[in-house]
Amino acid sequence: MDQIEKKAPIYRRPLQVFLALICLGIAVFWVWALFFPPTKQSVAKVDDVAWTVRANEICNQANLERDKLVDLRRIDTVSGDALAERADIIDKATVIVQKMLDDVIAEVPTGPKDAALMNTWAKIYQGWINERIDYTAILRTGENAPFAETMLEGGPVSDYINDFAIANRMKSCSSPMDLAV
Repeated sequence: MDQIEKKAPIYRRPLQVFLALICLGIAVFWVWALFFPPTKQSVAKVDDVAWTVRANEICNQANLERDKLVDLRRIDTVSGDALAERADIIDKATVIVQKMLDDVIAEVPTGPKDAALMNTWAKIYQGWINERIDYTAILRTGENAPFAETMLEGGPVSDYINDFAIANRMKSCSSPMDLAV
């Protein structure tokens, strides 16, 4: 009987070591998470604060101008010129957004990293603007299709545009939600 009792702990030893390693791993994780947290600095953060303030002011003015174009009518049918009228309104708004982007990127932020971030954002934003133009062409054919954005890394490109804008305190420069479904 004594031999059986002495052998039992040998069988439990690997399980005890395994569970101890799991507990140690959890403890190390929490020490790291509480005392050495990862940086909260965004990878899309521009260091040139003056540029972001200027950009936000430009975008805010453009948004106020775009707000004057609001048309809250519902388009339940595809008859008549309703879709063409909607396309015209979207085109007018797109012209405002294009001018906004052109004005924002007219002055490049200081520093090569900041300039590269701005250029990437501007390129993606320009692609999104081009999609708006393509969308109005679809509306003019009489098809009442939803606005479909290109996907970038598993999400719509507007997510990238918005992430950059919010990370740089330029919320006014987020992609307009006027075509959101």
